[in-house]
Amino acid sequence: MVLRHDLVAPAPAEGCALLLGEEPLLADSVAVDWSVQLIWPCRNVVAHRDQNRFELDPREQIAAQRWARSRSMMVLGTAHSHPGSSVLPSQRDRLWAASSGLMVIIGLNHALAAWWLEVKAPHRSLAAIHPLPIRVVGETSLKSIPGDPGIRHV
Repeated sequence: MVLRHDLVAPAPAEGCALLLGEEPLLADSVAVDWSVQLIWPCRNVVAHRDQNRFELDPREQIAAQRWARSRSMMVLGTAHSHPGSSVLPSQRDRLWAASSGLMVIIGLNHALAAWWLEVKAPHRSLAAIHPLPIRVVGETSLKSIPGDPGIRHV
């Protein structure tokens, strides 16, 4: 519910967020059971110039990484919306992936999909995509964590 709200609200521009959780035992693996514990909504810094693209504010990325590290968590990946298309990662999503990681996309009709993007050297090639199952456990209503305004948990 929180993820859908934060990603759909900026339409027709793409909404975006970081996904935080505990570090999985086996990193860089499609087989890992990823557990997203917190959604960190971010501002799309290109929304006013290009509605079919997202770029996270670097300051928000650093703040999320520091916040997560101080709580023994890490940034697991990103989430964003495709307001006018499918949940399949676009060529731009695959080309601009800086490293392997989790990607969640909300597309037409609020469909939701999770992907593992596998980036191999050289970086300028398209990341391979692997679908991941989504299982919602213990979803909560919209609310912020005390002392951290604007950050909502799931």
